[in-house]
Amino acid sequence: MLVMSVFSLATWVLGRYPAPSPAVRAGAEEAHLTLRRRLDWALPAGVALATIAAAAGAAFRDRPTVLAGVLLVAALALVPLLLHGLAARTRRCLDTALAERTSLQAELAAARRTKDALHDLAYHDDLTGLPRRSLLFDRLGLAIAHARRASSQLAVIFLDLDDFKVVNDSRGHGAGDRLLVELATRLRSGLRAGDTVARLGGDEFVLLLDNVTGAQDAARVAAKVRATVQAPFRRDGHDVLVTASIGWSVYPADGTSPEELVGSADAAMYRDKQRRAATL
Repeated sequence: MLVMSVFSLATWVLGRYPAPSPAVRAGAEEAHLTLRRRLDWALPAGVALATIAAAAGAAFRDRPTVLAGVLLVAALALVPLLLHGLAARTRRCLDTALAERTSLQAELAAARRTKDALHDLAYHDDLTGLPRRSLLFDRLGLAIAHARRASSQLAVIFLDLDDFKVVNDSRGHGAGDRLLVELATRLRSGLRAGDTVARLGGDEFVLLLDNVTGAQDAARVAAKVRATVQAPFRRDGHDVLVTASIGWSVYPADGTSPEELVGSADAAMYRDKQRRAATL
């Protein structure tokens, strides 16, 4: 009867005070979850029973009686609850740590993807994939610093399509966007690996040429770029012809900062546009 009473008391404690719901693996069944909740209370119950067992063992050793023996046997029979409690709490801590680590890794990966997307959006044109003004000026600043240390020269070529609005109005903005994408591909493929092609917006492009020999080298590349732009673009079974006004500047003769070099190339481009308009 005493053994049954002890077992009943332990069962009542485990059922009366269920542990808080732990983080368990997805798909665990409800019966397994309930068992694990109850096993969490096995640790304090097992400690209490171990204490009773120790006391009963001491009493039985000093004065062997039937009551002390029954208490000792009953307490020792419930010692596995202590082991189950330790195992349950260990599993719970491991599951919680693993779930938190997985969640943290997912959050960090999402944050990195968001950061990369924002960086790409801020520094690259969403239509052509070319660098925007901010990235162009960053690279130009680095190129100027390198040219200053190496006593070398670099060139900036400013390109603006002539009457590009006519293409958009006559063939639609979709056709105009596809033409810009193809032009960006042509410009990239025609330059060295270390050079930069950037889109400032609309139909304006800037080329950064590192380590040139001077204005004659820049003029040679500008003539090549003009020929690249004037090659026919095939659209909807028809050839679309466009022209461009081009200007360039050379470091350090035309400027020693990104703003000065781009401004000088822009001014030279407008002079070329005015000159071309006057000859038509």
